[in-house]
Amino acid sequence: MMLHGCMHKPRDLAAISGMNDEADKNTFLVVYPEQTKEANPLRCWNWFDANHQTRDLGEPSLLAAIVLKVASTHNIDPRRVYVAGISAGAAMAVVMGATYPDLFSGVGVMAGLAFKAGTTAETGLTAMKQGGPDPKQQGLLAFKVMGNNISGKSIRRVPVIVFHGDADPYLSPINADQVIAQWAKTNDYLDDGIDNDSVKSEPAETIAGSVPAGHSYTRYVYNDRSHRLLMEKWIVKGLSHAWSGATAVTPFADPKGPHASEEMWRFFRKTSRATAHRRRRISHR
Repeated sequence: MMLHGCMHKPRDLAAISGMNDEADKNTFLVVYPEQTKEANPLRCWNWFDANHQTRDLGEPSLLAAIVLKVASTHNIDPRRVYVAGISAGAAMAVVMGATYPDLFSGVGVMAGLAFKAGTTAETGLTAMKQGGPDPKQQGLLAFKVMGNNISGKSIRRVPVIVFHGDADPYLSPINADQVIAQWAKTNDYLDDGIDNDSVKSEPAETIAGSVPAGHSYTRYVYNDRSHRLLMEKWIVKGLSHAWSGATAVTPFADPKGPHASEEMWRFFRKTSRATAHRRRRISHR
């Protein structure tokens, strides 16, 4: 599931991301839900609104229903369903990962924010510029949300891959750090139900690279307690508020960055193989 950003439509995200090409090469389906002007004048997903941050309510319930509809009409592996987005769509992808971890096996974040970084329009705007609340506390909050909503159901850990440009004028790069820190703490709790730093927010590996005739980047790799890949963060030098490695040159698209869609699929495929048979039951603590 690919979630577009503000002032965008699904076809815009399909055009810039190249995710359909990845789907054709790797035999998977992509669904692009559309936000309406009636729901938000700028066509933003309302990730910052407390009415749209809860399971079975608001936009999360509508998006989950789309996943279930596709699964009912196509031969879908339920262990390999993912959600990704850009900007407001990325923030909503994080919400979906926390509220429906039984549906999604991984989250892709292109210039997004941590879970409940804002709960009103004002706090959402502040988080975009300065970052949100303590991400460790937000990580615990996400875990509690999972426990309240799906107690007793099987759940995997939640792999997360994050991209952010260091020249983003709308979202401070601190939000990329906070997304990782939040999910590190959530996954720490998911591991054994307690806060014992079984998943660390410090990278196990840091890799520098560059795109030929394009942007340089730093890739941070985070593992679980078994030293398996769990999270990645890509900070792209010179990237603005845009899809990295876009296949078209339009607003919010930059072809000079690493190919985010290709890297997201690589990450999802690798982490799904590692987690397909590792589940635990979650209970609220």
